[in-house]
Amino acid sequence: MTEDKFIKYISTRGDADELLFKDVIFEGLASDGGLYLPEYWPKINQTIIDSFASMSYQEIAFHVFKPYIDDSISDDKIREIIEESYKDFTNKNITPVNKISKNEYLLELFYGPTYAFKDIAMQFIGRLMGYYLEIDKKNINILGATSGDTGSAAIYGFENIPSSNVFILHPYNLISSTQRKFMTTINSDNVVNIAVKGNFDDCQRIIKEIFSDDDYKKSNNLGAINSINWARIMCQITYYFYSASRIENSENIVYSVPTGNFGDILAGYISKRMGLKFKKLNIATNENNILDIALKSGEHTIKSVVSTSSPSIDIQVSSNFERLIYDSCKDSSYVKKIMNNLKKEGTFSLTNECQTYISRYFTSDSASEDEVKEIILEYYSKYNITLDPHTAVGVACGRKQSSSEDILVTLSTAHPAKFKETVSEIISDDSFVTEKVRMLEKQEERMIIADNDVNEIKNIINETVS
Repeated sequence: MTEDKFIKYISTRGDADELLFKDVIFEGLASDGGLYLPEYWPKINQTIIDSFASMSYQEIAFHVFKPYIDDSISDDKIREIIEESYKDFTNKNITPVNKISKNEYLLELFYGPTYAFKDIAMQFIGRLMGYYLEIDKKNINILGATSGDTGSAAIYGFENIPSSNVFILHPYNLISSTQRKFMTTINSDNVVNIAVKGNFDDCQRIIKEIFSDDDYKKSNNLGAINSINWARIMCQITYYFYSASRIENSENIVYSVPTGNFGDILAGYISKRMGLKFKKLNIATNENNILDIALKSGEHTIKSVVSTSSPSIDIQVSSNFERLIYDSCKDSSYVKKIMNNLKKEGTFSLTNECQTYISRYFTSDSASEDEVKEIILEYYSKYNITLDPHTAVGVACGRKQSSSEDILVTLSTAHPAKFKETVSEIISDDSFVTEKVRMLEKQEERMIIADNDVNEIKNIINETVS
């Protein structure tokens, strides 16, 4: 197959080189500050989609990934890496669908090593990058910011990749202690945890500034694992196809997705563009409801972050929203203009055309802290199911945006044990806390506490890499 038959990846801002798959998976921001995405969305044949009902999660993943990948890796190797990536998940179905009532389901995404949906991508990406690095005899320094779960998933994905160092920024004292300890108790010389005195948006800004310095990025062999990395999104598409194949009348599904950085729900949008038939995607936010406001008013304006029980949603700048905006208009100059305005003024306005396009695929809502508690209590008392606060946000918002004929599927993004203090206080029970999490309490932590300053972070990287 010739190179021009493979999907090329382009920047949302239009001024970066086009890349093929092998190169784009190591990229964070494009050189023009934009995000990479495929030049078109490949379609999966409906006959193949229909056959997913009899396939395993791993088989479906191969069919989802294959159109996006070039000839830098064989089909047999892709299948081998997929199998290896999910062999240690504690549920054989990888992302099982749990039927709650006639028209309500949970899509459970927390059976990986760090109890969060981020494992589904990071276990694959760590092995895939490791494969490329080995055959090219290269090393890489992985850099990422986390609002709680990406960091630990990345660390567990790369801790055994000898050709990598992993630098993870998290907001100091603004994630749960269990989320932090999943990262800081890993005793590996290639892992550096950095607690930044700021919020997640500050961590994300530092990452973007570092990656926008093209010379620094190349001289230090930096690679990205935040949801700005295309491969993260690609991996997450699979569980939409999987879940729809396990539910009757799946064309009536409304997926409610608790989302902070927008990557998880963007994957659902892409599955629809690839041919999956379902009704809508619901953006579920907490009291930091900037996306809900933007969808309903067209005005995206940064405000102060409120600390909530669902910290992974406590975000004001959802990076992957830029990919959706570009896809709604295909106008890189417009995207560049509004993103520059967001950086300088803290605000931008969506055109009527963009709003109309986005509303074809998405609804949105927000949930208060009281609503989150009510949902956690209801699920515990009525169904004997313990939810984490993010999943509760998804359920609360989904119920507001689905009707009686809809099938509500909420993405359950984390195990409740990652938020054991919050959840056990609500339900007055801590039996859901696993032995693995209890053991974390006894382990020594390793992290560097740093000021909210890009140069200080660069210095930490330099000291490790040199």
